[in-house]
Amino acid sequence: MRFAQVLFEACQLWDDLEDEGQCSNLNGLLSWLGWGKEYDPYFVAHAHILRPAMLSMYLQWRAANVLDRGDRNDVAKAYMLRAAIYQVWHLMAWIAGGDDWAAEVGPEIYRSYGETPDDIWREFNA
Repeated sequence: MRFAQVLFEACQLWDDLEDEGQCSNLNGLLSWLGWGKEYDPYFVAHAHILRPAMLSMYLQWRAANVLDRGDRNDVAKAYMLRAAIYQVWHLMAWIAGGDDWAAEVGPEIYRSYGETPDDIWREFNA
């Protein structure tokens, strides 16, 4: 759970940097992304699974940062791509408990995504 929380906080800081041009703890973010996560015992044990998932999350987020400033169809795609962190958390559920556990908790993980496509539209096009 700690790694999931730290990953979420890093994503929020990075998003602030992208959207607002500032980050309240830029050095902490860069430190964690660059090497801090590499010393996290959970990440070390599962890096072979988490690293590609986190790369995919990053690539989706970068695409979303372009699409969320587009038309409504682009914003719908951005909404989907911004949910990539939930895919990482779903993968973490699979690591913790296997296929059956991931299938059981997966819907609840995705239900916790509180943003809507309309929220994104208003943020960038209002």
